[in-house]
Amino acid sequence: MKKSTIFVLVIFGLGIYSTAVLGADVCKICPPDKLICLEREPCEPMNEFLIRAAKRCREDEEVRSVAISKFVFVDVLSRLIRLDREFPEINRLEGVERYVVEATLLSEKGIDIFSETNPNEPLTRKELATVLKEVFIEENLGYSNGLSDQSFKLNNYEFVIYDAKVYVDEGNGFEPWERKRGFDQSLQENKHYSIKIDSCNNASVAFGDSKKGRIPVVGSKIKASYRLYGKDKEIVTECEVAGLLSNLYLARSIKNAYNPSRPLTRTTFADLLIKALHLDKQMPRNTASLTDEELYLIQGKILSKNGIDVFTQGGPNTMLTREELAKVLYNYPVERVIGISSGARNQFFELENAGFVIYDLHTYVDEGAGYKEWEKENSFIESSSQDENYVVKLDAGTYAKLYFGDDKKGKIPAVNSPIKVSYRLYAPVNMFTEDDIICMLNFPVAETYIPPTGPPEYPPPTDGFDDPATHT
Repeated sequence: MKKSTIFVLVIFGLGIYSTAVLGADVCKICPPDKLICLEREPCEPMNEFLIRAAKRCREDEEVRSVAISKFVFVDVLSRLIRLDREFPEINRLEGVERYVVEATLLSEKGIDIFSETNPNEPLTRKELATVLKEVFIEENLGYSNGLSDQSFKLNNYEFVIYDAKVYVDEGNGFEPWERKRGFDQSLQENKHYSIKIDSCNNASVAFGDSKKGRIPVVGSKIKASYRLYGKDKEIVTECEVAGLLSNLYLARSIKNAYNPSRPLTRTTFADLLIKALHLDKQMPRNTASLTDEELYLIQGKILSKNGIDVFTQGGPNTMLTREELAKVLYNYPVERVIGISSGARNQFFELENAGFVIYDLHTYVDEGAGYKEWEKENSFIESSSQDENYVVKLDAGTYAKLYFGDDKKGKIPAVNSPIKVSYRLYAPVNMFTEDDIICMLNFPVAETYIPPTGPPEYPPPTDGFDDPATHT
């Protein structure tokens, strides 16, 4: 879009919503009763910046006007689009050195405004707008209920919306409808919509009443695409960035705009498995001269010799199925130390299952005499201070957390006790991208854990979460 384009559609005030931290989940509260929790994409690292910013913004009103530095914004943006996947050594860098590397990597993605700049300077409105202007947010708004004057919220978080388009699928595919300021001039069958602002300064898409503007047919899918522009104030605050990046649709769109993930094809998954299982040495030296089909055939044979036979059918560029993914995961259970006990009450540890169902879960605690398995319970209601048990809960997104008791209801693991888990993973309801599988394969495969021979068909879960379809 040219600079001369007028950015006018919906303009918002400066009001900052109060924020709260619920466990490890960041939530924004729009007074008096509206609560929207931060969600994480599968395999998305816990965003420590959002958690800290939310806590500060909630506890100290003065912090809400503190500008965010280029250093903090560049670091948050780099983590969001996962530049560490391309340059893992970035996690070892600190200070100016880290900023320079991140700015260089962002420049290669088309964000070249931070190169050779002072990391301690505040982020300007123009710089934020430059990052956002290339990002089209695509948001599924929901389904039509067939009633008059229905509306659907947009996750704009007080930012200006422009280039907005709304699409309705009444059974024949998505069709763009026309935006109007109001429905005064609309006829009964006119496919019009308007954008309004609610009492919380959030934007929403509104439809007509069948007399003034058409009502989408019951069950019709509604989606929108739009861009965001900054507020009128020149200063960009930490609270503002935290609120902005809490928008799951925006975060996903930023990643897709600047660092899109490749789809998980058979060839990409086979290549990832070869590397994860350290089978590289079995590959021929002339791989660079091989075609995709030849390379896939060799990788498939190597994996088949190691018990993974899902690559015997289909070409290298066809999509992997959920059933095939589940079969591989079944044969390679996870075993890892998830943390060290601090001795605190109600402490928890994240399992990082990232949208996969966990089952056959076992937890072991080493309080100095070797690892001992503790028992999984649904709650601590019937637990005593000496009961060696734990509870597994899901957060607001797709992640499982393992909780211990408070020394009244459930024993607290002794200070400095390692906590180890072993579990199996069930395929996700939705197929993931290559990036998601890279995250899953970062889990160390248990070399000493010999899995039982699987039956011809995938067995139902026997522990952990009972119904795979509910864990999405």
